Amino acid sequence: MTRSLILGAALLALAACQSASSINEGERLNWACANDKEFSLRSVDAAIEIHAAGQTHRLEPAAGAQGARTFSNGALTYAESGGRASLTGFHDGPYENCARQRSDWWPDLW
Repeated sequence: MTRSLILGAALLALAACQSASSINEGERLNWACANDKEFSLRSVDAAIEIHAAGQTHRLEPAAGAQGARTFSNGALTYAESGGRASLTGFHDGPYENCARQRSDWWPDLW
């Protein structure tokens, strides 16, 4: 029984560790950033749609720093590396030092 609980907890923890590159199409990820800023993104085909500051924009895959997932439309850029993300070019930005927010369904165990 204990093994089953530990395995279940581990699987839930892994499911919460998604990035823009590993989400299902249409699934939304929410990010909380420095200075109380927030944005969300969802995967659409090979691109992502970013919603921030009351605006939604489609960003295509772009070249970025080694090890970073980067999407851009030329004016706006989303970059993610090591579990942190940044968003530049948006009104009310930049959005820096962003961490993925937990889903509402994730239980508070402590």
